[in-house]
Amino acid sequence: MENQTQIRPPSPPKRVAVVYRLDRPGGVQSCAIALIRGLNQAGIVPEVLWDVEPDWALLERFHARASYRRIPFPVSTTAITRLPVSLRYLGWIPNAIRGERYRGDYDFFYVFFNGFLLPDDVPHLRYLSGPPLIPALEVTRPGLAGLPVRFFRWLYWAVLRHAWPVYEFHSRQRYVINSSYTGDLFYAAHGIRLPVIHPPIELSGRSFDATDLDQRDTLTFFSRFIPYKRPELVLELARRHPHLRCVLMGAVTDSRRLYFASLQRTARELGLSGVEFLDTPSEEQVRAELARTRFFVFPAQNEHFGMTTAEAIASGALPFVHNSGGQVEIVPDERLRFEDSELLPKFDALLRLDDGELKALRQKMAAHVRGFSEETFIQKMLAYAGLDEALPDRPA
Repeated sequence: MENQTQIRPPSPPKRVAVVYRLDRPGGVQSCAIALIRGLNQAGIVPEVLWDVEPDWALLERFHARASYRRIPFPVSTTAITRLPVSLRYLGWIPNAIRGERYRGDYDFFYVFFNGFLLPDDVPHLRYLSGPPLIPALEVTRPGLAGLPVRFFRWLYWAVLRHAWPVYEFHSRQRYVINSSYTGDLFYAAHGIRLPVIHPPIELSGRSFDATDLDQRDTLTFFSRFIPYKRPELVLELARRHPHLRCVLMGAVTDSRRLYFASLQRTARELGLSGVEFLDTPSEEQVRAELARTRFFVFPAQNEHFGMTTAEAIASGALPFVHNSGGQVEIVPDERLRFEDSELLPKFDALLRLDDGELKALRQKMAAHVRGFSEETFIQKMLAYAGLDEALPDRPA
């Protein structure tokens, strides 16, 4: 069964709202910023709706222009993000926002937060990237440690969801989803196939030179520092292959400071004094490191998509990723994917490939990730609002 509900304005909208927080880096934020850039190209400066003002420096860095309108959440979203994981599930429940009050203020809504509730007839598009609408991706700690979350979920489904349907699938509304992997899980849960719009990869200015493989010397991890990304596996590779320079970089939120410090401590205990940790690097630092990266390692299991892997490939790095989730879509060659038991031997096998094979792999992978370009993402997203025709120099 396909979700065929068509909610598209009779004429291209002029007043557009983007519902999400834009005060910190992250994968969904990158999607929202790319969307804003696309709207700008179509001649529209959208309004960001949230209870936290956007990071204007972040938008400026990516040449995205937007205005801001504060919408009141019953519970501060900033306060929720500071809660322990066991309480965050509960914290979002009373934060359902009735979007009916904004009906006359905008012609179209792009919604990245499922708790922003709109009448079915309001023109909109919902972008879905994972939980809560995909139960298979909700991980609960076993035993007593996971008891609070299990209790809050029971409370929501038994009592609270009728008043605050923040974790509901609004079946008559228009959704798209971020990967075939998450799309299959969504179909298993709801029996509906959603259109896939992969997250945008900004390809311009990437340092891919087909002749520079010999000059690349770095083993790189690049993502948010959070336990399920498993950057400690990169340290295992660094210990086994000390001839490779090793860099771990990414955003470190306040709630992950202790985890970040523990990784640095582990590196010291393993005698890996040369491993470099970059805390929330600038775009310039990221691009410089990816231009030096020989192998990009991404150990997360069942990552919903994994934009940083595609960015690394576009920058000339060879990926080495876990054989699961959306990473399989980004890295179709099995030689570049591993199961946990294969981490060390399969990486050793990759190192044994001659330069000719490695160069051919780089070219093949770089051509593949062009299908995830920001231009493709923008055109598909804007088509739902009838704005794709307003884009200059649309890709064929």
